[in-house]
Amino acid sequence: MKTILSLAFAQDYNNFDEEIDFFGETYRVIQYSTNFDVELTEGLIKKYDGLCDVICLSGIPQKIKFKKGHFLHPDTLRLKSVARHTPIVDGQIIKDVYIPYALRRFAIKTPQFFNNKKIGFYSAALQISFVEPLCEMGNEIVMADPFFLMKLPFNLHSPKTLERFIKTLAPVLRSMKVQKKHVPDFDNKSMFKNRALIEFLSCNVLVGNEANINFLNLSHLKGKSLVIDILSPQFEEKLRLAQVKEVMVCLPQLSIYPKINYSILEGIIQIKKGSGVFVNQDDVIKLVEEIKFSPEVKSIQVKTDEVTKFSFVIHPLSKSYLFKHPLLRPIKKYSKPFEKIAEDVAAYSPGFYYGKIGGIVSEKNGNKVEGLIYTVTETPKKLLEANPDAIYSKIIKLCEKAYDAGSQIMGLGAYTKIVGDAGVTIDRLSPIPVTTGNSLSAASTLWAARLAVLKLGFVVQDESMMKGTVMVVGATGSIGAVSAKILALTWKKIIIVAPRAYKLIELKEEILKINPLAKIEVSTDADNYSHECDLIITTTSGAGKSILDIMKVKPGCVICDVSRPFDIKEEDAIRRPDVLVIASGEVTLPGNVEFTIDLGLEGNIVYACLAETALLAMEGKFESFTLSRNINYEKVIEIDRLAGEHGVRLSQIMGHSGFITDAEFDLCREHAILKLKRIAN
Repeated sequence: MKTILSLAFAQDYNNFDEEIDFFGETYRVIQYSTNFDVELTEGLIKKYDGLCDVICLSGIPQKIKFKKGHFLHPDTLRLKSVARHTPIVDGQIIKDVYIPYALRRFAIKTPQFFNNKKIGFYSAALQISFVEPLCEMGNEIVMADPFFLMKLPFNLHSPKTLERFIKTLAPVLRSMKVQKKHVPDFDNKSMFKNRALIEFLSCNVLVGNEANINFLNLSHLKGKSLVIDILSPQFEEKLRLAQVKEVMVCLPQLSIYPKINYSILEGIIQIKKGSGVFVNQDDVIKLVEEIKFSPEVKSIQVKTDEVTKFSFVIHPLSKSYLFKHPLLRPIKKYSKPFEKIAEDVAAYSPGFYYGKIGGIVSEKNGNKVEGLIYTVTETPKKLLEANPDAIYSKIIKLCEKAYDAGSQIMGLGAYTKIVGDAGVTIDRLSPIPVTTGNSLSAASTLWAARLAVLKLGFVVQDESMMKGTVMVVGATGSIGAVSAKILALTWKKIIIVAPRAYKLIELKEEILKINPLAKIEVSTDADNYSHECDLIITTTSGAGKSILDIMKVKPGCVICDVSRPFDIKEEDAIRRPDVLVIASGEVTLPGNVEFTIDLGLEGNIVYACLAETALLAMEGKFESFTLSRNINYEKVIEIDRLAGEHGVRLSQIMGHSGFITDAEFDLCREHAILKLKRIAN
């Protein structure tokens, strides 16, 4: 068994001698915390030199690299030069390669964490691997190095000024001993002694590492977001007591191996390489690819009875919906002559707060959730006609209002998620994450469709496979495409329909990669295949335009209409009593849900896209879960799982006129049987 000596220079009372397993191999790790004592650290290195396989130093000042050179503190050089037989590593090469990659990857996946935020570095010089990627994001940067290193009353704001500062003061810094007493307090009281601290403490996001800030008074971190290299269980508890809002951990996987830090990780690589050959960047790249490192945000606030807030944007689904507003409701029954002018005038109105949904309580963790509902005033017609930038501007302002009101995520309802690039730009410019809700919309649509087909009883189910034919109209849209991918796993035959043939061919290729055995037909005209379908899912943005001839549809077919406004008009549905037209799968939320607004649905039913936003709030998963017109079918599976855990369930199956009763199912079945008999004869 290989032995690792870990010397935690910036820690105290974190000593252990344990065997740890890492990727199938066992290592003995002996750790001593030396509490900034250079002599003690040097003595331990000499004692274990030649008796262990690698010596790992953590918490020491690392090399600060510039374009034309570098700065290395003499104490670091001294400690790294002590051993004569055992290699010494400090984890810096892993940080240099991995952290810029991790930050860029995180910023792409979760842009709201840094969007429009002021970012403060305790010491950018000591966290140099963080500087370049964060500066590239265009945020306002505040570097407190002068105060952190020398108690000077000013801040730095760019890599160039940081480089000049370090070069100018290098002789002084070299002569300074690395001791925690030299570091000033970052607390509110210190602002009266150093006014530069006001700027630093006003930052939304602070960047540090455990070794450098572990010994600070952490009260100034209350309600802040922290970016950190690694998070040990001991330091996590300190941050919890300091009431930190959230922590972005660059290397979260190491929580599986809580005794491992960057230097120990480099030590393990060094052992694998053998003596005489040092770890290089290629080794780190290979490690990152093998272990699939990925940063994550960890919410560590103490659980309280406080209500988590989410927000959601709605809009009137038709001209008549405008008269649901409290100010216009009294004249609703006389509104018909005024609908067109109301639609035109309303489009000039800014978005506004509309009401809230309260009383949501997760069945999984008891989290209490409240939804703040905002609205823009455009109808689907106006949203599709408008310049996308104008709609972006309206919704982004609502996102800012939601953020100020304490909301942690925003959902886009109905046609607001269709405008432009389907939420991507809004998400990029919003101070909080944005989701379209389409993952749960797709999942709940499939819940409703499957249940309705089984209740009618015309399709045989063999284990998980439905022995029938399903058609998706609007298959190249976001919900249509992901529905088609999932249905192709559970139906004998699938037909995909959309206006553009080339997109259908691409979708067919994608489906076959998921299920090479899928039987798929492609068409640009739904009427070509509607006579053979047992289930039709319509998910277009046709704004009420006719997308199929219902008179050609197979008797006993279920049509699940996802679109709003409906693709299948009520008068058309009435013409075919042997065909069951249902709405997409709307859902109920857990808890004693209370509404102060009219969503146009019955009881405590909500749209699935709204429920996705609520689900993410219940889970504490504040990220841009669903964006753009390409929904990952794995996301649909994940949100399906979360819905089951938290208690979001399919409401009763609904049609144009409300709930569909069992008697209506029976009547539709009877009509279908009679018509099928007539066709057979």
